[in-house]
Amino acid sequence: MKINLKNIFYSLVLVLFLPMFPVFSQAPLVLDHHMEGKTVWQNTLILEDTSANFSKEEIISGKRDSEFSKLQTPNLGFSSSQFWIRLPVQNPSPDTLEWILEYNFPLIDEIEIYGNHLPFGIHSLTGDSFHFSERNADYRNVVFPLVEKPKTQSVYYIRIKSESTIPISLEAWSTKELISKMTKEQILFGLFYGIMFVMAIYNFSIFVFTRDYSYFFYVVFITSISLFHLSNNGFAFQYLWPDSLWWANYCLPFFICSSCFTGISFATYFLNLKKHAPLFTKLLTYWFGILVAVSVVVFFLPYRMAVLTSIGFAVPTAIIMIISGIIAVLKRSRTARFYLIAWTFFLLGCLLFSLKSLGILPDNHITRWTIQIGTALELVLLSLGLADRINFLSRTLRENIRELSGTKIRIEESEKRFKEIFQGSEEVIFMLNESSEILNANRSLSKHLGFRLDDVKGKKITHLLYSTKKKAGFNELYVNDKFDELNKTKKVVHFQTEFAQKYVKEPKDMKCSIQFVELDDTREILVKLSPQYEDTLSKLVVSERIEFSMNNYLRNAELISQKITSQLAQHMNSVEQTEVRTAVREILINAIEHGNLNIGFEEKSNALIEGNYLEFLQKRQEDARYNRKKVFISYILNEEYVAYRILDEGKGFDHQKVFSKTMEELNDVLEQHGRGILMTRSVFDRVEYNDAGNQVSLIKYLRKPT
Repeated sequence: MKINLKNIFYSLVLVLFLPMFPVFSQAPLVLDHHMEGKTVWQNTLILEDTSANFSKEEIISGKRDSEFSKLQTPNLGFSSSQFWIRLPVQNPSPDTLEWILEYNFPLIDEIEIYGNHLPFGIHSLTGDSFHFSERNADYRNVVFPLVEKPKTQSVYYIRIKSESTIPISLEAWSTKELISKMTKEQILFGLFYGIMFVMAIYNFSIFVFTRDYSYFFYVVFITSISLFHLSNNGFAFQYLWPDSLWWANYCLPFFICSSCFTGISFATYFLNLKKHAPLFTKLLTYWFGILVAVSVVVFFLPYRMAVLTSIGFAVPTAIIMIISGIIAVLKRSRTARFYLIAWTFFLLGCLLFSLKSLGILPDNHITRWTIQIGTALELVLLSLGLADRINFLSRTLRENIRELSGTKIRIEESEKRFKEIFQGSEEVIFMLNESSEILNANRSLSKHLGFRLDDVKGKKITHLLYSTKKKAGFNELYVNDKFDELNKTKKVVHFQTEFAQKYVKEPKDMKCSIQFVELDDTREILVKLSPQYEDTLSKLVVSERIEFSMNNYLRNAELISQKITSQLAQHMNSVEQTEVRTAVREILINAIEHGNLNIGFEEKSNALIEGNYLEFLQKRQEDARYNRKKVFISYILNEEYVAYRILDEGKGFDHQKVFSKTMEELNDVLEQHGRGILMTRSVFDRVEYNDAGNQVSLIKYLRKPT
């Protein structure tokens, strides 16, 4: 047998080197009647034309088939080159197959297909560099309807060029399945954009009613991110600006930037960062300004550079947004939890979509929708956070209203008591402005001087001074000096002078005290006038013994306490006299409230909190069980001591329990009850209760006992 070495050599060459020629090792895309988005990139070869010098004739003729290579990844990234894709297709069936090749990426600039079996001619050129009306189908993605004859194999060459990223996202569909896919896709996109629209309208309505700028910036943020998705998914080019080619390209980087700076504004208000992190808020303000500037600059950059720039600023913005949420969580902000979870879902969706685009994750119905799912979850959670904020503010507002209502009632009660004391005081009381003009006066003015409030209101206090030819101007000069002293020292000033009387043309000696009263936004002058004859009479009293009985009206406690302490002026200074008077009044009030009227400490506290103490007190005063009870007061004054014995007809109380506490302990537990008793112990030298606790003896030595 003769061996042909030449034939053996050629056979070895074919066996060894034939696999190195990719054209002949390329597996064709096998078509069938039911194709549901078959991935094509693994059946393709690719040729990069860096200088765009390859003519379509030499590509279609197959002269450069040997230069094609296997595609390693379905994403070519950003490139200025144009790429040729070689796609062999086989129809093994005995029927003619009508199928559709879809390029599932709306942002491609140019895509062109060549083949001998195209129903619309030799080639089809489309992309977002051409008006949308020039497309062969009213669809957001580029589609090529193709026909394959039975039992044939064809080769298609696809030219792709774009300034954006270039994914080889080619998919093969049968007509029926593509129509079904479009229908499902429209439903899902309708649901997604419907959520965005509803969230925007709902939160804008809340903003209109509340004027809370968190909702306004949330609506602006939703609008920006919705326009970004409309542009990224191709709907904006399809429906909003189909003939604006320049804007169709540059709107994407702009909406990336606008989503960033509107998100920064929303986070600042939503998380209340001005309160929780003022320094970090300044950083956000600077970053906001940078993002606004970048959103303008991108229009002057090449498209590829504009996209990369906007993405480059979007990444640190996302990090800043997460840091904002962490700061708010550390500051114990309620809404920060919703905020962090929302941004976690959004960033997770972006990450999964990026991994799918890079080919790390499989391309399926879930990974294609991760960014939309993440965005929808983010917006829903942020809306829940805003709703929780409303609920929290509503609860806080209701609590504040209840507290303010109680405070208002207590203020009204205090005002009533003040007016009662003010009008019922035996002293003449004036309220002046800082110019010494009379604003108000009590009824004692008429009793002691004969004037009514209408006679003196708006006039200076010096207008009431007594004046004669001999003393013309002297009293006024003297009183003005005392007001100057008040302005300089800011302390209570005491003096004595003569006042005129309306109906009696004689002077009336009055003991005066003037002092400042600080109000919320103003300062007034309190003037008290006491008839001087009381001081004169008190100097004549050597000893005094009086007994009283009084009913259960609190105003009597004020009148009695003034009466039985008025003679102490000759034995002690005004501060000590006031302390004795205050202590006696507190004991008398306790005898009425807790003794005769049997009002417990808790009952009084609850009534004060609820703001109905005056009504509660009145019911007790009218109650048949208590309205006949009396308080008995014995008062003794001599040169050695002053003594008071106060007896009520109540059950008494455990005075030892109160005596066992200090004022500091009462302050620590915020107890109002018991302070009057402890204050009395600090004023008097001896405070003694009987066993029942319904009688107390108070003694203050005017001379040290021998």
